Amino acid sequence: MKQTALVDLHLHLDGSLDLRWAYQRSKDLGVIEEDATYEDYYKIVYETKYKNREDGFQKFALMCDVLQSREDLFSATYDLVQRLNEQGLIYAEIRFASQQHTLGGLSQKEALEAVIAGAKRAMEELPEIHVGIIDALMHKGNSASVNHEENLLTVMNAKEFLGNGLVGIDLAGYENNCDFREYAPYFKKAEELGIPYTIHAGEMGIGEHVLQALEMHPQRIGHGIDCVQKEEILSEVIKTQIPLEICLTSNCRHKLPYMQHPIRELLKKGACVTVNTDNMTFSRTSLANEHDQLRLMGVPEEVLQQCTRNAILASFASEELKKELLDRAERIME
Repeated sequence: MKQTALVDLHLHLDGSLDLRWAYQRSKDLGVIEEDATYEDYYKIVYETKYKNREDGFQKFALMCDVLQSREDLFSATYDLVQRLNEQGLIYAEIRFASQQHTLGGLSQKEALEAVIAGAKRAMEELPEIHVGIIDALMHKGNSASVNHEENLLTVMNAKEFLGNGLVGIDLAGYENNCDFREYAPYFKKAEELGIPYTIHAGEMGIGEHVLQALEMHPQRIGHGIDCVQKEEILSEVIKTQIPLEICLTSNCRHKLPYMQHPIRELLKKGACVTVNTDNMTFSRTSLANEHDQLRLMGVPEEVLQQCTRNAILASFASEELKKELLDRAERIME
């Protein structure tokens, strides 16, 4: 039986914590009541009755509350890489936003250093897996000016750490807060500095955001599924062959049955698709499960294998590592 090598390009640290570890640290740090049971915590994490999608983002704050020290950032990253290795991944890009981890006195740079250190330690012990770190700019408030200095610092830190654990940057958060194009200057700066970047766009109901993201010249688009709303947007995605970081279960948890997800349309029409998890804990998924769900939806194995090749080629890994990963993937997929 053919199988598919596993490569995840869109994986959030705060959305993929070991839940029992997060529960214990939440108690230790006073994030939740001391007498709160694991069942209580579980219900908080998996609450679904939000007034709107933006309110649902508050669960990320719950996880970030336990990631405010070097030790916890290191431990969480180290553990995540271990779990990815156990799941059989050969490469992953783990993203987080260093500006979300300064409440305990860390600087963005110190938070980034801790995450990189955790990933490096895990890779030293587990040579079968390669990992790169992506630091994310954030949408906050109704204008990019709200956290201008923080976002600019994320770009400048990325230049310093590029090639030393960090592989690129991202734009994350609630994408409908303000005019998407307000973030263009940060990515112009990143482009000038030679920093690879991906941008979350077209995840939350506005297909035009994909076109606006493309104007910022990213190497990839995070999600991008709303591009199917209009033929001119979809045509541009196909024409440019911009790699889409599709996160099936994450998208479907909010509004879609699996069979209504547009991934099959995107594949059929020739978009460059990669398969990812987004938030393993929040979505209660793994990359193997994402591939299994696509098989159940009728996606052929050879198409899934091409998605893996797409992911390797679209990764922010070095050209040397891409060649190594492609060779290894082909051996797995023989």
